[in-house]
Amino acid sequence: MFTNVSWNSYLTVMGTAVIIWYLFIVLKFYSGDLKKIFSGEKKLKLPSFKKNIQNTREAKSIKESFSESFDTLDDAEQLSNRIQQAAAESAEKGLSKEQLQNYLRMLLEEYPYVKISSLRESINKLIVSESEKYPALHLTLSEADSLWEESVF
Repeated sequence: MFTNVSWNSYLTVMGTAVIIWYLFIVLKFYSGDLKKIFSGEKKLKLPSFKKNIQNTREAKSIKESFSESFDTLDDAEQLSNRIQQAAAESAEKGLSKEQLQNYLRMLLEEYPYVKISSLRESINKLIVSESEKYPALHLTLSEADSLWEESVF
């Protein structure tokens, strides 16, 4: 009996049976999703588009990093204004060099992203230039850089 059935006939019948079986499973368990897809309520997500989705996610993360860098630039501008005010205020009140350093440490702690950015060197130079305006409060570049690492006494 099995010798009368050719491989072509057997594979055709089995392939048709497998297709019918999977159609039955899809219709039974995914009929709600199919209705939503055909009505346009839900979009069909194919695996071949995963690369595009990942590229979109990477583009979003790049945008987020750029927005953070622009936020850091804004923070650096705010910090530079506050440093100028702090130096002028310290000179007006006759504060000591240590008091100015503590004040600057508190200011620098409020801007952690500037600390790890490339703008840190510019801020250090600004601290030195602002302190040079007031001889009693003069700070060196190494002292200005050390303000980022030390905590307030």
